[in-house]
Amino acid sequence: MLIDITLEQALETLCDTKIILHEILIPSHCKNANSPYKPEYEWLFMYERKLAAFLETWTAHLRNELIGDKGILCEALSNAFCHGHKKDPLLPIDVYVFLGENGLLVRIKDTGPGFNLDDVKDQYTKGKTYFHLAGNGLRQMIRSSDFQIFYTDNGTGFNLMYLFVLDK
Repeated sequence: MLIDITLEQALETLCDTKIILHEILIPSHCKNANSPYKPEYEWLFMYERKLAAFLETWTAHLRNELIGDKGILCEALSNAFCHGHKKDPLLPIDVYVFLGENGLLVRIKDTGPGFNLDDVKDQYTKGKTYFHLAGNGLRQMIRSSDFQIFYTDNGTGFNLMYLFVLDK
């Protein structure tokens, strides 16, 4: 589900967080000839699986929601590359994983101009045709009941929070 929260508030929610992964992903450095994805996205096939393997301790039971066809992390990485970086394979994508007592947070940050999330959500709720051709990531993010997703930094920071125990 999409939530309205700051990065600082999310890290407080996780309680006593530390960075357990920080990588600078440069798509042109991650080629994989065995990828079933389009050639310009072959880097994504390898990297999303690497990230899922790293997260497996906490999210193994949710792997299909995170990676592969319409997976949330796959879509977030793809959006950073496609929309944020206009498919420039030389531009870096920062990937962070924060771990806290209450959960973890995956942060994907591009260097693009960002976007207005309220405008995109408005288009989505009005059923604009854009979402017949694209928008799988937003659709998955809205539908997810396991992850809390929010954007920061004018839309250049995608954040996926997974709480170990939800207060009910």
